[in-house]
Amino acid sequence: MLSTNAILTGLGLVIVLAIGSRLLADRLGLPAIVVLLPVGFVAGAITDDVHPDKLFGATFTPLVDLGVGLILFEAGLRLRFHELGGGIRSVVIRLISVGTLATLVGVTVSVKLIFGLSWGVSSVLGAILVVSGPTVVLPLLAFVRPSDRVRSVLKWEGTLIDPIGALLGVIAFNAVLQGAAGERPFHPGEMAFDLGVGLAIGLAGAALLRLLLGGLQRTAPGHAVAAALMVVVAAVVGADLLREDSGFVAAAVMGMAMANQQQLDVSRILEFHGTLVSLLIGMLFVLISASVEPSQVSAVLGKALVLVAVMVLLIRPLDVALSAWRSPLSLHEGAFVTWMAPRGIVAAATASAFGLSLTQAGVSGADQILPIAFVVIFATVVLYGLTASPVARLLGVAGAGAPVILLVGAHAWARTIAQALEAAGLRVRLWTGSRAEQAAAREVGLDAGRVPLGVDVESREAELEEVSDALLLTESDDFNALAAFELRQELGAGRVYRLPPAEGAFEPAPAYAEGALLFANDLTFCELTSRFESGAHLVELPPDRGSDHQRAVDGLTPLFLVTDDGSLRVITARSRLETNPGDRAICLADRGRSSSP
Repeated sequence: MLSTNAILTGLGLVIVLAIGSRLLADRLGLPAIVVLLPVGFVAGAITDDVHPDKLFGATFTPLVDLGVGLILFEAGLRLRFHELGGGIRSVVIRLISVGTLATLVGVTVSVKLIFGLSWGVSSVLGAILVVSGPTVVLPLLAFVRPSDRVRSVLKWEGTLIDPIGALLGVIAFNAVLQGAAGERPFHPGEMAFDLGVGLAIGLAGAALLRLLLGGLQRTAPGHAVAAALMVVVAAVVGADLLREDSGFVAAAVMGMAMANQQQLDVSRILEFHGTLVSLLIGMLFVLISASVEPSQVSAVLGKALVLVAVMVLLIRPLDVALSAWRSPLSLHEGAFVTWMAPRGIVAAATASAFGLSLTQAGVSGADQILPIAFVVIFATVVLYGLTASPVARLLGVAGAGAPVILLVGAHAWARTIAQALEAAGLRVRLWTGSRAEQAAAREVGLDAGRVPLGVDVESREAELEEVSDALLLTESDDFNALAAFELRQELGAGRVYRLPPAEGAFEPAPAYAEGALLFANDLTFCELTSRFESGAHLVELPPDRGSDHQRAVDGLTPLFLVTDDGSLRVITARSRLETNPGDRAICLADRGRSSSP
């Protein structure tokens, strides 16, 4: 048994590795899960302090169940029924029914043929490796940014397949355990009953949570997150006590029910759970990876990679072909769905729990369940994590790739700025609440839409996922400050800019919270409007004009620099204009001025 100091060291190390791996992955431009698995595996090989059985003992599996329940609740909060329109619903239903059955049978037979294990152990592995899961799919979708239809199919499949796969695993596990004890291995209707229990408790939990939140959002909105956490944990535990692993179904159903009701705002809950889930995913991947011994992996590595090849090249294409037949998915969209089936935390958690229990029960070959599952999880995460973006670009289903400059406001001179930025090779999007301004922007070929501030977190994240910088150009100084505060939390400091307020306007502190001031302190909305109405226009100075980019040129006010690599640098009231070879400046020229001084 570990000492108190050893446990403290282990817990601290797990948290540091989980968060540090995410930061490193962001720095390297990789999905976090590609870093988390090898980091946990190496940490487990170096020190016993991060081994979950020594840190937590018998409490580890219940803790994993609670963690996965919270993960599935958060994933359910991101599922909107309207995403299933246009024939997508039938694809998702077939993927989680026909596709699940095909994967279960295919993996079971493959494990039997490749490893020579018993049919019972092979079926447990087949059930375990059915699951994909939001812990790996959602981060990869955020990284790749595929088309809406592809995103919807994979997001729904990944979230719904986890509880279904977990229940299949429980049934297969109990069948093997009871068969080993000489009892009847199968009980007809068992899975349907488990699903029914999870569905009923999930709906009841959602009804209770809606009742609680209805009162709390009027009187104590700060307690909404705590109430959600309480009800979700209670639902997961209650369902699991009635039927093993039906808590996963309850959590996912609760999340979906709360996501698709219209009376209550769940944005704050989603934001908190998003942060909590990121930490949970990191810690669980580190802990479960650390529980696998290098000698166990080396003993099954070669055959396990053959299994991965069969799953990736044969079983998954068959699943998608059966599920997407006569669907609205294009050939390229279906091909990308085929190339996206990483295994995640539920597979790792169930393999860890079932493998240990069956080994202790004396089931032959059960000690290979965890190392085989680990190799499959690691190989699929690395394979799909490193290739998803280039495959999406090759198939033409990825996001446009280049960052978007967001302009809030689409009045006449804001459209002029947008056109100048597009002419310089940048992607631009306009937000405005005025339909007339939207129509005017679209007439000149600009991408314009409504301002989605204040909508649910999921929709706002989708709107902003390609945005690199935001420029707030509306007439209202108060709106600009408020919108800058909101956008800064999504885009980060130093990426949000607003017009200087009119002289004498109230400026709340701290100033950093409302974005940097654009251009110069005297270039307020009224001043810019006056200049443009007097005939001012925008000009672009070519790269060879070096020192001419300075304000020394009478009548030219630099607003932006477009660097040699095509990125944008915004001139602010406090920044100093410094250029490098190849930079181009977009300047405001008074009437009668051109790009030649």
